[in-house]
Amino acid sequence: MTYRGKTVLGRYEVLAEIGSGGQGELYRGRDTETGRPVAVKLQRARLFERESSYRGMGEEFEAEADTTRQLTGIQGIPRVFGRSGPGRSGGERRCIVLELIEGTVLYDAMLKARPLRVPTVAAVIGQLCETLHQVHDRELVHRDVKPENVILDWSGRVWLIDMGFARYQGEKTDRGEGTPGYVPPDEYDGCPHGVTHLTDVFALGCMILEMTVLRLPYAGMAERPAPDCPVLPPDDLRRVPRELRDLALSMVDRLPGNRPRDVREVFDHLRPFLPAPGARPPAKPLDPDPTEYYRTHEPRL
Repeated sequence: MTYRGKTVLGRYEVLAEIGSGGQGELYRGRDTETGRPVAVKLQRARLFERESSYRGMGEEFEAEADTTRQLTGIQGIPRVFGRSGPGRSGGERRCIVLELIEGTVLYDAMLKARPLRVPTVAAVIGQLCETLHQVHDRELVHRDVKPENVILDWSGRVWLIDMGFARYQGEKTDRGEGTPGYVPPDEYDGCPHGVTHLTDVFALGCMILEMTVLRLPYAGMAERPAPDCPVLPPDDLRRVPRELRDLALSMVDRLPGNRPRDVREVFDHLRPFLPAPGARPPAKPLDPDPTEYYRTHEPRL
């Protein structure tokens, strides 16, 4: 069943579908009162789940909206304009209406241009550090930082989306959560001592390796890596740019205490490689070009 042409929350017209995932479908929409374009995220249609299970999924959907709303005002996090309340029945689909970010998903952009050069990698990770620094200041951890959850708008600004796995710092979990490949090995059985922002530091390190040598650490971590599994095979390790090698390896260290203390420390390591305001574009820019942000703005960390 398609929602195209329908209206949700009394004012948002659902237009073309622009994406989908395990939890829901994403549509371009329009605010009929202001004409403003929006993004409408709909819980996927009920299939064979029990009514109680589907209702529980809807509650998680709404919790994501509430978490995102707590981050209002942070540059790089889309605003929430509205969300549905509790459904009248277990089969009713919940929805979130968000700020529409016009651009391209980082994963799609980097597939066309990998391996990325150091200034581009620094600009992507640097912007994410600026955003996550404010997220962490509000005592939240994203816990699903990956290229598929990053959007580059047409000006080169980086946006972080999908707060579905976010947790409060210190919150305990009894099972692993997130996307395999970006979850630290120490969290595969959950966080019995409480979630920390070092989870996001680890994921940023994974992204550095993925953007430069096209590999995730520890053989991609489809399952918990064996104790003797290296971060990368020797040939791949040698290809990590020397400017980023020590930083990336420390960020994906198996032991949380060996990682950088926070995203500010990561940013300080990257600062020398960020383009200065007024600098020329890189010789091989990503499209959209994330270095444009630092070539026109002073860093905020």
